[in-house]
Amino acid sequence: MQKLKGEAQANKDHMLQYKEIALVNEVVLKQIESAYEKFKAEADKLKKSLEDEIHFLKGRVSELESDLLSKSTEVTSAVSGKEEALSSYDRLSKVKYCLFRNVNVGCNV
Repeated sequence: MQKLKGEAQANKDHMLQYKEIALVNEVVLKQIESAYEKFKAEADKLKKSLEDEIHFLKGRVSELESDLLSKSTEVTSAVSGKEEALSSYDRLSKVKYCLFRNVNVGCNV
């Protein structure tokens, strides 16, 4: 009987030991879950922030492309105007030369 009581006590001690291990594992699991939830929240916040920044930058790129197109059109127009003015100046110079030299040959302007 004493032997059975000893075995029962040893089994009870083992059971308590396993129960303590289970409780510790449960606490650790809750800590891991909490850390995971914190990490997930921070990752989601960072993801949202980066998505917002991407959206902003895409808008900014679009604005810059539009500005570039506008400036390019202005430059093309200005160059065309300058070329036209230069052409007119060349014609005017030929007329002045012809008038100054009083030459009619080759002065088809």
